[in-house]
Amino acid sequence: MKQRLLSVAVASLLAGVSTQALADGPTFYGDLNMAVTHSDKGFTTNPGMNDGLGLENNFTNIGIKGTHDITSGLHIVYKAEVGVNGEDQSKGADPFSSRNTYFGLGGGFGEVVFGRNDTVFKWSEGSVDAFGNLNGDLDRLFVGQDRLGDSVTYKSGKIAGFQFGATYVLEDDFHGSSDAAKDYDGNNYAVTATFGDRGMGKVPYYVAVSYADGLNGVEAIRVVGTYKLGDIKLGAMFQDSEKGDLDGTGYLVSAQYRLNAWNLKAQFGYDDSGLGKFAQNAYADLGQGGEGAEVFNYTVGAEYHLTKAAYFYGHYAYYDGSHDVAGDIDDSTFTVGMRYRF
Repeated sequence: MKQRLLSVAVASLLAGVSTQALADGPTFYGDLNMAVTHSDKGFTTNPGMNDGLGLENNFTNIGIKGTHDITSGLHIVYKAEVGVNGEDQSKGADPFSSRNTYFGLGGGFGEVVFGRNDTVFKWSEGSVDAFGNLNGDLDRLFVGQDRLGDSVTYKSGKIAGFQFGATYVLEDDFHGSSDAAKDYDGNNYAVTATFGDRGMGKVPYYVAVSYADGLNGVEAIRVVGTYKLGDIKLGAMFQDSEKGDLDGTGYLVSAQYRLNAWNLKAQFGYDDSGLGKFAQNAYADLGQGGEGAEVFNYTVGAEYHLTKAAYFYGHYAYYDGSHDVAGDIDDSTFTVGMRYRF
């Protein structure tokens, strides 16, 4: 009886505290994204699946985020997000993985946060990638799609449509994170300037220029543009990349067409740096790494939206690689899945 009364008292106290402390409303959210995929070789599937037929977890995650006012011009901003891997047999003992988790301040100056976060170089992609977080993601061709801990990220407010951002990773922490990074004499930062709207909701255009120096040993420059004309959205990206002995350039073009509940999508990309996931996975198996590799990617697909939050999707992705020494190698995936965001 005493234990029951104590539980009621604690619950009542927490409810009272929560009402006051959570007045600014932290938001609990999630992104559930699962698919059935067949892959010829498994070079591009997301972690947890290889070649053949399997269940592919496309970065399912849950999190909490929000702000809390301190004064009329200053507020706390926070986010804690984890990937959910519990569906995968090989990860049953480790069902969660780290994602964006940070804490900081926001106000008229913009926002500065500390912790694990997408770099502003990654952030600069906007909505150019028609198959983001899937096995057709642009990171299969391009390097620089990093989410790094021990980082400081600043983003300004919008100034006449322009926005500026910077990421810096603390040197001691960063150089201790990987053997490859220890040998790179970079400055551990990225800077980005954008114009327009990344989500294409407020204005129908978006342009970004971004530069990274030393993050995960990479030096790269990226230029992105997207434009929306009625139900059609077009995108293009150019990137020059260098890491160690590997360097090269690449580009990507994408198109999406919204037809009632359907969203039809197509994407084409090319890169000859050998730094993308396809080149690294395909030619590492042959003992060659990505040096001397050229990769083409063709992806077509569609979404059928049940509601604003839920939709079915399917796509076919083909990767065609060639190598100076190892020769030609290709891979293809066929995927059908469902996504629900809350």
